[in-house]
Amino acid sequence: MMRRLGEWTRAERLGGGGYAQVFRARHGNRPDEAALKVFDDPSYVNTYEREVASLMAMDGAAGTPRLLDHGRDGDGNLCIAMTLAPGRRLDRLIAGGTRLASDSLAALVRQMLAVLAVAHGRGLLHKDIKTSNLLADGERFTLIDWGVAEPVGDGSAESIRAKQDIVAPECYYGRHGVPTDFYALGWLVVHAATGELPYGFAANRERDYRVAAHCLERPELPAGLPAEWRALVGHWIAKAPAERLIGYDLDELLARAAAIPPAASPGLMDRRNMGRSSAYLRQAAEAGVPYAQYELALRALKDGGREEAMHWLERAAGLGYGRAAGRLAAVLLDGGDAAELPRARELLLTAGTRGNTDACYRLGMLLREAGEAEAAAGWLRRAADAGHRSAQYRYARLMDLKTESGRALAAKYFDAAAERGHPRARRRIEELSAVAAGGPS
Repeated sequence: MMRRLGEWTRAERLGGGGYAQVFRARHGNRPDEAALKVFDDPSYVNTYEREVASLMAMDGAAGTPRLLDHGRDGDGNLCIAMTLAPGRRLDRLIAGGTRLASDSLAALVRQMLAVLAVAHGRGLLHKDIKTSNLLADGERFTLIDWGVAEPVGDGSAESIRAKQDIVAPECYYGRHGVPTDFYALGWLVVHAATGELPYGFAANRERDYRVAAHCLERPELPAGLPAEWRALVGHWIAKAPAERLIGYDLDELLARAAAIPPAASPGLMDRRNMGRSSAYLRQAAEAGVPYAQYELALRALKDGGREEAMHWLERAAGLGYGRAAGRLAAVLLDGGDAAELPRARELLLTAGTRGNTDACYRLGMLLREAGEAEAAAGWLRRAADAGHRSAQYRYARLMDLKTESGRALAAKYFDAAAERGHPRARRRIEELSAVAAGGPS
């Protein structure tokens, strides 16, 4: 069972986003107030666990909140209690007319570089650096909302939050790394200094445009960006991760940026050409962006366009995009053609090896049906340990309930599936309890 949250008393709401709300809170008679993050859905366990793990990894480093408590409250809500950082959200200050002068901008960037030095040194990427995730108290800044943070790992990453404005181009190709956070840092400087968003985002809020712009559009720095920042920001917002200057000493970075000419950007489009030849997402797909190809395929499937969907899934899978390979395998399996089974299995293996949890689950179930029990259990456990609730349930079902160790392992995974809202897992936990008490197995 998930740990129980301590007794926190909520006060006014401080803010919130697409998946959680944050409240001012107090614990018992302690004098210090805290920020209590309450998730909107009690089954958002994967996001909750990712944020808890990230806060633990940062361990209250300067410029970040410290984890105080976490667990389910008395109503079953997932909650995270953190130190309450002083100040106001930077995006709200900017909306009210605030612009950071060069000294304040330098203070902001130095503090963010210090935070990133700790995070990157511990193998963690924030992946959501923006003004709405920064609290400003004079020239003291705190980077909040670590719910999108991920380990660098092998550099593979295919999860993108739908409402993110600033996503580094490589993320749309299924990759991330240390340069990913520096891309966002470059656009943070632009917004904080000038009040302007990247590309044409202030006028065009269409999600598909954001994908195409980050991957294809030639970036333009606003005239209001101070001259001393233009070279460094230009390096940071380069499309290719290898062209971004990486380092954690601001003075050194500014000197390096001034001495190194920015890389040429052949093939990028001017804003007036964005979306002219075709719709934004199709434009990105035709330019070879696998995320766009995958999204087009999903829309085609929804509209009954199987042939078009197969075309885009094949292209994205050919570029090594795991989600596309997994979905292509699912389409082949749903077709019911036994001749497609070897190809589907190969695709699932490719996607699963790249860390796609749904592919791991599907491959495990496919191997189970083929009688390859040991291999099936391995893939199901891999998906289960990554937070896939159906895999957790199915893997638990494989346990030998006649042994104490088997019952304990089954209980662990049934409980994990139940926490994530699996409809039958809770009943299985009750049946296990009955077995342990001497009832029928």
